Amino acid sequence: MKNSFISRPAFYALHVLFWLCYGAILYAALSGWIYSSEQLWGAVVSDVLTSSSIAYLNYYLLLPRLYRKGKYTAYILASIGIVVVIVLLRVSLLGMTHRSVAYTYFIRSVPAIGFYLITTVIWFFANMISAQRKEIELRNSQLASELKFLKLQLSPHFLFNTLNNIYSMAYFQDHNTAPAIMKLSEMMRHMLYEDQGKFVSLKKEILFMENFIELWRLKLDEKPVIVFKHEGVKDRHRIAHLIFLVFLENAFKHGNTVDGKIDIRLTIDSEDKLHFFISNDVIKARKTAEEESGVGLSNVKKRLNLIYPRKHTLMLDQDASSFIVKLTIDLK
Repeated sequence: MKNSFISRPAFYALHVLFWLCYGAILYAALSGWIYSSEQLWGAVVSDVLTSSSIAYLNYYLLLPRLYRKGKYTAYILASIGIVVVIVLLRVSLLGMTHRSVAYTYFIRSVPAIGFYLITTVIWFFANMISAQRKEIELRNSQLASELKFLKLQLSPHFLFNTLNNIYSMAYFQDHNTAPAIMKLSEMMRHMLYEDQGKFVSLKKEILFMENFIELWRLKLDEKPVIVFKHEGVKDRHRIAHLIFLVFLENAFKHGNTVDGKIDIRLTIDSEDKLHFFISNDVIKARKTAEEESGVGLSNVKKRLNLIYPRKHTLMLDQDASSFIVKLTIDLK
């Protein structure tokens, strides 16, 4: 009967209001055949006291302290005992109001048994809903923890690889070292400060991708053909943070960056569906791109399944000369 959505005073006030309404209904129902005002008020007051006593004793004492702890026999005996005692007290206070003794006890026990059954049903439903809520909270907590774990795997992996690249540039006194460090600084700012929630602005994610591409351009001695096109992106569009990073890393790390081509396209259609396409040439002597980057791809697949369940499709295709990624996400 507790409710976490309203204050305690309001909760108590609702209970008082309920029993007042119940008493008013009883008064109206019994006034047609009980003409004595004293007897009428005695019947109403005793009924309200009887019903409320059995309701609260069952809900707050018997069910949580006996039934929940598996003391089923004790619960049944205690329930019968409380109902019997309350009915006997009510009969002794009001006296025999019917010629039949059995009928008198029956009519006095109906409210007690009725509210006993009602509160039992309410208690079971309340506990079932509470258990479901806790299960949902636990599931959400587990999903959040798993997503956080996947992100923790992702960011250091990216940072380690990028720092290695910049170290190589500095070691060979490449004049692009300073611009590379600046690009990395901008990217780290996006990774650290934009990730206040699960989703970030798609425009900012695209800017991050452009910085990533420029960082690789500075690092590579060979200059592959790199094409990055995006269209249909609006301010309202949001995307899971760094969801494209693994695909970009794979294209540059495992692709043919000597004389190959990297083609990246991102479009949003009229139904707010995102279509991401990335294709890179591969070197025939290497393993397949999926074999070389299995951990990263497994990571992004898990993130997609957690963040966009039944709202995305991911296709990976490789032939003798290229590796292709096609990702569709419903952003609505």
